[in-house]
Amino acid sequence: MNYQRMSRAFLLGLFAMLALTAQMSAPAAPAPVSNTQVIIAAVVNRNAAVQHYTFDVDARIALLTFPWIRFTLHGHGTYTRGGDYSVHFDNVPWFGKGFETMPMSALDVTNFPTLYTIVGSRTQGSVTTLTMHDVKKSPLLDAHAKIDATQGLLQILWRYTYGGHVKLTITPQAVDGFYFPGSEEAEIVMPSYRAMAWATYSNYHVDTSPASTPPAGNAH
Repeated sequence: MNYQRMSRAFLLGLFAMLALTAQMSAPAAPAPVSNTQVIIAAVVNRNAAVQHYTFDVDARIALLTFPWIRFTLHGHGTYTRGGDYSVHFDNVPWFGKGFETMPMSALDVTNFPTLYTIVGSRTQGSVTTLTMHDVKKSPLLDAHAKIDATQGLLQILWRYTYGGHVKLTITPQAVDGFYFPGSEEAEIVMPSYRAMAWATYSNYHVDTSPASTPPAGNAH
């Protein structure tokens, strides 16, 4: 039994599935590639009232190739604007020990300008698709993010130079007039294994600035 492969599948599933980009939104009109800072500013400003939130998460991960392991995870997360952004799991399998707490700051859209170079942008209807490259040398070939102008991130696909990919699809839900992930599905395809991961999110508690109100047009 290849425990190193199991651990890699475990970690890929978690990172893909827990891309909690609830603060992501996009402008309704296409933006030129050189206007990256404008895109990020629009994302940040749309939900600027959200200062802090907590949530619960239930996840299932299934390795679809040998050794065909399946397991569930239960945990809770916290986000503080400009501070901690992480998920803590209460019951990780033995081969995941040491990864009970997963820092998520690298997946916050506000950090994208330091992590990615946006090399393409196109809009169809209310959805903008960004094509991004890693700013550092890495196995990441490119990343494609589909962002709805109202509901935020709908899908992100990471493709790797060695032939693998991870595709995360998000179904948003409205909480207090802001959109957060309701459920997620991750498809993980690597040269030596395949896995799927599913997550559901609940019990959101959102703190906003006292004088602020949710953006117009969002559901309550």
